[in-house]
Amino acid sequence: MKQKQYLCFDIGGTHVKWGLVREQGEIIEKGYFSSQQANHRIILQGVREKIIKFSSMIEGIAISTPGFIDSSRGYIEHGGAIIGFNQFHLQDSLEQEFHLPVSVENDVNCVALAEKWLGNGRDLSDFICLTVGTGIGGALVLNDQLYRGHAFRAGEFGYMITQGIQGNSPLKSSLNGSSSLTAIRKKYASYKQLTLEEVTGEKLFQAYDQHDAFARELIDTFYQSLAIGIYNTTSIINPQKVLIGGGVTGRPTFINELDQALHCVDTVFHVDIDSCHFKNDAGIVGALAFFHAKYQ
Repeated sequence: MKQKQYLCFDIGGTHVKWGLVREQGEIIEKGYFSSQQANHRIILQGVREKIIKFSSMIEGIAISTPGFIDSSRGYIEHGGAIIGFNQFHLQDSLEQEFHLPVSVENDVNCVALAEKWLGNGRDLSDFICLTVGTGIGGALVLNDQLYRGHAFRAGEFGYMITQGIQGNSPLKSSLNGSSSLTAIRKKYASYKQLTLEEVTGEKLFQAYDQHDAFARELIDTFYQSLAIGIYNTTSIINPQKVLIGGGVTGRPTFINELDQALHCVDTVFHVDIDSCHFKNDAGIVGALAFFHAKYQ
């Protein structure tokens, strides 16, 4: 019997990834388009064009997007990087236009759902999913269920303060302020008098490997802050494992280097860490996992 097909979107501040996906999670066709510096009008235009193209082939639309999201009704309270999505009824808007069922879920929650469904979280009842990229994101799976919190803010580990408060802005001492790739790229670019565009994450880690003193200082602090964040969360939740996602996990030595930093901090809980199974397709697969949970 032919499997049903769904159109899935993973919306980000730089690109919108899309995939035509069979009901068991197999991606048939995929691509991406630019989100034009997180321009919500450009994003919605691109989403609508893809829906029109595939509408005769699909049974529904599944969306992963940043922000604080009431996924029960597909309402985006705060759109994160997509400012124009604040207080936006995305599910209602698309359902009224295309007469297809639509689901909307937070992007990192979708990563966790992808791992729980078909990835490295399949055999785990309790785990943390942490994504490291432009910012630090997180999601919690407890007792085999995604935990969202009463105001849809659970797992926002990037806001966790991991250093002494500096000046009048506590967020500068948060994981996002100290350990996101954006934060350390900015510090390195300023120190070396380079533009931010010249300092990619890959080039920064290359400088680290070449024993650039300032790069080593920044990245050692990056690992230490991440380790403190993991320690803090595991001391409260006591998960079986922490799964790490994001482009930085493409570095072959990343998990080992982070584990070494964690062992320096954590002498009590000894949580296992691993990379996520899904890489760039995690949001697409996880969006479909949530669609299934919502409608089936």
